Order: sequence, then C-alpha cells, then structure tokens
Amino acid sequence: MEKESMIEKNMRSTDEFVKNLFTDLHGRIEDYEKEESNVKKMKTVDAAPELIIVGGFSVFLLTVIF
Repeated sequence: MEKESMIEKNMRSTDEFVKNLFTDLHGRIEDYEKEESNVKKMKTVDAAPELIIVGGFSVFLLTVIF
C-alpha cells in the first residue's frame, strides 16, 4: 500500500490558494523531471589553474617563513 504524498493531498484541498499552489508545484516538478539535465561533474583539469596558483602562494609563503 502506497502512502499518499503531501503534494497530492494538498492538490485536493478545499482551500483554493493551497490547491492552486500545490497544483502549480506539481506541474513544475513534472516539467523539471521531463527535461534532460545536462550537468557535468567538475574534473581536476577544470580546477588546474586555481590549484597551481594556490600551490604557488603556498611555496612563496613557505619560503618567506622559513
């Protein structure tokens, strides 16, 4: 037996504001899930310039301190 979701429950609310709010939310969630999200993970190559700069600062600070 599946439990009824909060969104589906509030879509049948007697309060018109709550009903419209959750109906709109449900529609937006469905639209988002239908879209193909094109998110790529960040790779080390993408962060290489920043890592080199941080490494350079670290070496400089170590030479100044010691």
